[in-house]
This record gives sequence, C-alpha cells and structure tokens, in this order.
Amino acid sequence: LTIIFRNFQECVEQKMYHAETDDLPAAFADGSKNGGDRYGANTLRVVEKVPGQHVEIQAKYIGTTIVVRQVGRYLTFAVRMPEEVVNSVEEGETQDLYLCLHGCPANQRIDFQSFRARAAEATQSASRTRGGAGTHGFTYKSAKAKCKERLPVEDLYFQSCVFDLLSSGDINFTMAAYYAFEDVKMLHSNSNRYHIYEKDALSSAAQRGKNVLLVLVLNLLAILLWSTAPL
Repeated sequence: LTIIFRNFQECVEQKMYHAETDDLPAAFADGSKNGGDRYGANTLRVVEKVPGQHVEIQAKYIGTTIVVRQVGRYLTFAVRMPEEVVNSVEEGETQDLYLCLHGCPANQRIDFQSFRARAAEATQSASRTRGGAGTHGFTYKSAKAKCKERLPVEDLYFQSCVFDLLSSGDINFTMAAYYAFEDVKMLHSNSNRYHIYEKDALSSAAQRGKNVLLVLVLNLLAILLWSTAPL
C-alpha cells in the first residue's frame, strides 16, 4: 500500500507512506513522522495506534484521516475525506490511480449475489454427497454463523465477511470486516449511516454531503493489495 501526499504550498513537503505485509511503519518513507520543516508540518502526521497492526495518518490541512491496518496477512485501509478533495483531480492526471473515485475496474468486480447462490448450492451438494464443508472449510451456513459472531447486522460488511470466508477459508477475514465497520464508526459523524445494505449501495454512492466517507477495504481476493493513492 503506497500513499503519496503532495507538496502543498507553505504547509507540507511531499511525503510518501508505504506499507507491506508484516511491515506497517510508524513513519513516512523518509523516516519522518510529520510534513517536514515547514510552518504547517504538524498538520500532517503518522500516529501509531498498535505497533505493527494499526496506524493512523492525519492530514488536517486537507481534512483527511486514513486508517491502515494489518489483519492476518492482509492490509486494509479506510479514508475519511472532504468531497472537494475527492473531486479535485487535475486535468491530465493519471485517472486509474484514483481508487477513491472509481473503485475497482469493472472486469475485476464480482457479482456477490450470484456467488452466494452458487455457494449455497455447492453447500447443499456437499451435504448430500459427503456431509462435509466446502472447498475452503466453510459452508455458506457456517460462514454466516462465524461472521455473525462479530457482525450481528447483515449489511455489506457482513456480506463481505461471508464472501471472504467462502473464497479463502481464512478466518482473519472475519476480523478484517469487523475492523472495517469499527473504522466506519470512528470516522463517520452520522451513526444512522454506519450500516450499508445491498439495496442501498448504489443510491448511497450517489448521495452528496459535506464530507464523503470512503471506506476501501482491500479484503477480497480479487483485489490487489498493492495500490497507489495520490492525495
């Protein structure tokens, strides 16, 4: 995961944060923990919450907070960013770097409803023939039960948890989905919008407000863990 903070007037110098599995640093790539030597340097800083597991990057000069975590062998991140910053892409810039604006390319997206239906059918078939679990050790029913332990509401975070358990069998994805929801509660100012449901996903994405909460959880196997997000 690479995040680039650009040189900003007399406030901060350009900084890059880079994290890899088992290497979640508490500083920028140059070893510094703030925006440099300029007057507003402390409006950009890296704060270590849990060593090796949880880092928060505060970019107050652009009203942005980024939460980076390692859960098991995977990196996740969540971003709270003002709408005007989200939409401030300059003409001619490389558009495909902006995950916050465009999400996953269409050819990398997975129809979860179809996947869920196939998983349920495979579970029934396995029960009839072997009486056992699916390929990765979870049936649709057991994956739902495991996710329910941490995520009692069946929203998109819950559905993401179920998908990941069925796809990988890696129990760490339960915690990845749980922390994604915890980050939403920490970053979002409106408790009525914590939960997102399948039927609301498209309409919610179209809504405009003073701030846009962008939660990008890289916990699906189809999504690359390496990304670059210039700010």
